[in-house]
Amino acid sequence: MKLLTKLALTLGATLAFSGCIKLKDAPTSDKIKEDNTALENMKIPNDWVFQEMDSAQVDLSWAKEWETAEIDSIIAEGYKYNADINIAASRIEQANKGLKIAKSRLLPIIGAGGTAGYNFPTQGAAPGYGMVNMSWEADLWGKLRYAKKGTETMIYSAEYAQQKLEQVLAASIAKAWYTAVFIKQQKDLVNQAIEATEKMTSLNEARFAIGAAKESDVLQMNAQEAKFREKLVELEQVEKDTKRSIELLVGRYPKGEIEVAAALPEIEMEVPENLPMSMLENRPEIMISQYSVQQAFYNKEVAKAARWPKVSINSSFGGVNSTLQGMMHLSNPIFSLGASLTTPIFSWGAIKANIAIQDENQKQAVLYYAKSYLNALSEVETSLNGIDAVEGRFEQSSIALQNLERTYELSELQYKIGNENMFTLLQKQLQLLNEGTNQLNLKYQKISQRINLYLALGGDYVDVSAS
Repeated sequence: MKLLTKLALTLGATLAFSGCIKLKDAPTSDKIKEDNTALENMKIPNDWVFQEMDSAQVDLSWAKEWETAEIDSIIAEGYKYNADINIAASRIEQANKGLKIAKSRLLPIIGAGGTAGYNFPTQGAAPGYGMVNMSWEADLWGKLRYAKKGTETMIYSAEYAQQKLEQVLAASIAKAWYTAVFIKQQKDLVNQAIEATEKMTSLNEARFAIGAAKESDVLQMNAQEAKFREKLVELEQVEKDTKRSIELLVGRYPKGEIEVAAALPEIEMEVPENLPMSMLENRPEIMISQYSVQQAFYNKEVAKAARWPKVSINSSFGGVNSTLQGMMHLSNPIFSLGASLTTPIFSWGAIKANIAIQDENQKQAVLYYAKSYLNALSEVETSLNGIDAVEGRFEQSSIALQNLERTYELSELQYKIGNENMFTLLQKQLQLLNEGTNQLNLKYQKISQRINLYLALGGDYVDVSAS
């Protein structure tokens, strides 16, 4: 009885001691940046767009001005049926099951067994036994708890990876959607040019019939109309391919028949001068890099804990009897409680080498964090510069288009009364068509650059670690 008491006290003391070991905290984002040599040369200008401010103070509706109910519906369909998104969701489920395994290692493992039989020579039951066993590894040095925390970071990384895929998918769908709209409007411009060319062809034929125009004028106008129709066929092919890409992104059969809007929307809201730094730091890539640093930290602590003794508590309870019925009544019970201790003495440097490997992994993760941070800053700068450039080009293109429209109208009038030759008129018609296409492209680029900025800022941020 005294022995059982001592063992019980030992078990209680082990449980209490293992629960009192305080785990080290993984490095935070501020700590990672503070100790990161790769960021020492980075000096963010004081007047840069990002400032330390509350994100609740900033209206972010401008970031998705390109969003419409139609696009939202297609994106939602993509979230449901896109293979990459479903693969990412499966990885999250795998990580959650891994966490369940890690948690189970902190708890006792319970098993049961027994034997029973019949002895034919004596025509009686053979002796049998039944046992319930329990084994529990005391987490004295935090190895199992560090492993559990490392698994938790894998879950967060998997969730941010899915979030990143969703953002890229949404942006890809939106860009392809507006590309299809852009091509549709290009076709409208070419059709307008064809209509104008048909009218001029009819006029030339009438003038040729009375000897006021040469046959070459009629042939030249017919050739121009054929070139416009060739361009129209090319645009229809590109439009079909673009629609197929949207259908593939949402898991549909690629027929190229998805309906899109009739015209590109106007982007009118301006980008705020200042934005909260937290928007940039909550980008999925940066959060994934941060959790990679933390996972490497936990892995290193697990490697360090391998230097210390491993203590396990073992217990069994059961009974032995010549008959199965007697055994079930525990007429001859057996109970045991014990502990085992194993400690490494000579590992020939393997434990030390593993700690060094995990330390290098953490250094690499810190550098990857710095790389993702610098890439994020670069993408934002590139997107903002792209928005400014497109805005300036669009303004000048509008002036040029207005002048070319008036110039073509005047040339057309002059040609009808015989004061302008046909080649000058065709040249001005082509200039007008090219500039109209250019302005449509710039209008599309304004939307595309806004989508790029949406991605650069991290898209729709959701704090997965809080959820």
